[in-house]
Amino acid sequence: MIYRLLPFAVTLLARTLRFRWSGEAIPKRAVIMFWHGKMLPGWYCVRMRKPIALVSQSKDGNLLAAVLSFWGYKLARGSTKRGGMEALNNALQAIREHEVNTLVLTPDGPRGPRHVFKRGAFIAAGELGLPLYMLEIECPSKKILKSWDQFEVPLPFSKVCIRAVQVKPAEFPSSDRARQEAWLSNASQAFE
Repeated sequence: MIYRLLPFAVTLLARTLRFRWSGEAIPKRAVIMFWHGKMLPGWYCVRMRKPIALVSQSKDGNLLAAVLSFWGYKLARGSTKRGGMEALNNALQAIREHEVNTLVLTPDGPRGPRHVFKRGAFIAAGELGLPLYMLEIECPSKKILKSWDQFEVPLPFSKVCIRAVQVKPAEFPSSDRARQEAWLSNASQAFE
């Protein structure tokens, strides 16, 4: 029942939001990311870009998948601990074959740590040769849930400010996992 009702309820809320964009223009084909706790306006605002989303295989992921499918997203299911590389490879293939234009993901999801990049978006952007963008999302009128990501639910008719910032991962270490983790931790601090 919840899988049928949730997409309608979330869509009703999202349609009341007033989005204000700033920052850089995002090209048609790109990799877009935003923090896990800001995902409701994040997923909604890029839904028209012919996107594919990386979504975990958890119960929470099933709820998100129901909403994103309703919004027209193609899905690649997997996470850091379960099926993540396979999901990422499926997403990359869908973009290479022009089934979709944009890969969208939460770089600190699905379990954190909060506001710390994981490797997926950087690997994807490098493999595809596409630009990588971080959406900085601010909504002054919101309810913050008591969860690891401090999930934000914008109140109806709220203003949502979105600033697109291109992240240029030229220095991202290509093979050494320890160096990658250190680089990602440092890069995350710019978006705190």
